[in-house]
Amino acid sequence: MVRVGIIGCGKITERASLPNLVNYKGKAKVTCLCDIIKGRAQDLAKRFNLEGVDILVDWRKLVRRNDVDCVFVNTPNYLHEIMAVGAANNKKHILVEKPLTISLKAADNIVKAAKKKGVFLMVEQTQRFDPVHRTAKKVIDSGILGKIHNIRGRIGHAGPEYWSQGKSHWFYDKKKSGGGCMIDIGVHIADLVRWFKAKRVVEVFARIQTLEKKLPVDDNATVFLKFEDGTKGEFECSWTTRPYEVLTYVYGEKGRLTTNIGSSQPVVLTLAKTGKGEDPNCVLKQEFPQIGSGGGWENAIHYFIDCVIKGRKPFVSGEEGRETTKIILAAYESNKRGKWVKIK
Repeated sequence: MVRVGIIGCGKITERASLPNLVNYKGKAKVTCLCDIIKGRAQDLAKRFNLEGVDILVDWRKLVRRNDVDCVFVNTPNYLHEIMAVGAANNKKHILVEKPLTISLKAADNIVKAAKKKGVFLMVEQTQRFDPVHRTAKKVIDSGILGKIHNIRGRIGHAGPEYWSQGKSHWFYDKKKSGGGCMIDIGVHIADLVRWFKAKRVVEVFARIQTLEKKLPVDDNATVFLKFEDGTKGEFECSWTTRPYEVLTYVYGEKGRLTTNIGSSQPVVLTLAKTGKGEDPNCVLKQEFPQIGSGGGWENAIHYFIDCVIKGRKPFVSGEEGRETTKIILAAYESNKRGKWVKIK
């Protein structure tokens, strides 16, 4: 039984962490909730029938507790570093909400602390755990598309003011969030694209704007990517998209793969006729791979708990989170400078 302490009792904890810990009976138990607003933690404990759970307002006390094996860091982005490092220093395994953090220095500090203390560190990049994307990844890795030349992705919703019901104003404070839609949800699609491609991004060019909302941070962005093998990719993110969407397009030598969350056919593999004398514009066949069960949050949280139980390092590690953070930060730098930016 993995004993979990959660720091931050906002919407991620309410909608993702607690439902998917409570439903993992026999494997996970929430022993402690922490929030600077004590009543918020108390309300969640009552709503989810968390008998015997302790309520704290000081996260430092939580990470020192003997009845906590792992810590969920579900707080504003700028707090991830101090809390994750604090958890690591007290030898707690860590699941940190995306993004890992808002600077490479902070990312390095988190990764080094976890490695030094020998604890697992996972970034909750839930798009990798959505059954649609897991199915797509299997198709890509099978090699059926041949060499992948181009990957495109898009993620968008109406903005955090709707998702969080107007209670998370830190999203619009750049010092606390690190930016707008780019670092909030762009980090999801950037991570998904690089996971699909399985190659390092070496250069980016970005156009980041505030098109609709009267905010000091961005609400739309487009980013072009160059991978280490010379192929290209791109992604878009938006806080002005209605309804919510997550789309990907993967183009290879022998056809294409598309994904569309919520579609009646969420994964479509289209193969073309190739070879001497064939017309590559003609469809050879179209397939609709079977999708697995669960959802992104459920699969991610259950996977992390299983990693702790089995002593297995999560594949969405701190190092992986750092690589995706590099893309986001380089995109902001590219937009500022108006030119391609190399990523070391």
